[in-house]
Amino acid sequence: MMGNNKYSCFELTVNNHIGSLVLSRPNELNTMSRDFWVELGEVLEEIDRNSDIRVVIMSSTGKHFCAGMDLSAFSNGVEDISEDKKPDHARIGEAVYRVAKELQGYISKLEKIRVPVIAAIHGGCIGGAVDLVTACDIRLASSDSFFCIQEINIGMAADVGTLQRLPKIIPDSKMREMAYTGRKMYAAESKETGLVSDVYESQEAMLSAANDLAKEIASKSPVAIYGLKAVMNYSRDHSVSDGLDYNALWSGAMLSQKDMAEAMTANMEKREASFNELVDVKKFNESKS
Repeated sequence: MMGNNKYSCFELTVNNHIGSLVLSRPNELNTMSRDFWVELGEVLEEIDRNSDIRVVIMSSTGKHFCAGMDLSAFSNGVEDISEDKKPDHARIGEAVYRVAKELQGYISKLEKIRVPVIAAIHGGCIGGAVDLVTACDIRLASSDSFFCIQEINIGMAADVGTLQRLPKIIPDSKMREMAYTGRKMYAAESKETGLVSDVYESQEAMLSAANDLAKEIASKSPVAIYGLKAVMNYSRDHSVSDGLDYNALWSGAMLSQKDMAEAMTANMEKREASFNELVDVKKFNESKS
């Protein structure tokens, strides 16, 4: 098992091709502080470059999965500037736009990395945490979980991905109801609407199921899994015709005859298939020794 303790908001370990990414600030309800956002981008980049990782389980600690944005950490200091020196409304608005785009980018990284991400959710998944899990590939929940688009309850509209991704996951009417009211969606309803794949009696049972699912995914061809994720995400956001064309181009470029032969041979021989790792790619500025 490989561990990594260089983050303050996350713990990342790798075992048998499965990356375990754990939100690790239970005393602060795993709120999304400035460090959280910066480290999210960094840890996802590390995962994406580690060819040993074929799937990720994102889970959490403490009472809640994540209580959402730590608003106190995002003061822009404008309120402390005297009126005669404050930037005009357009400049303040432009700065807010850039901050929102930066945070959106960190969340979108979950979709862009090559490996599937399984979110294992317990307790509250609130505000920005809904943005986080809707960018994951698969969501599992424990029976004590609930989801809340909290932003309307503090006088704002969600702006980091929930309003764009959630309607692709659950019925639009249900999503709008949650967004307009800020009410909680509890575990049973989250399964009924398709927000989560399944609900488990405890966090331990959920994590066991997530690990079994991750093992199954990790046993497949890593090139094919990457292709599935890329094609499904592209097809979700484009027309059927565009999606088919992208699918054909991906197959033409990255269909592995070697992996196909190994998968079929292993099936006939009734054994586990063994696939080569992907090629490691270093950061460009690390390529020189």
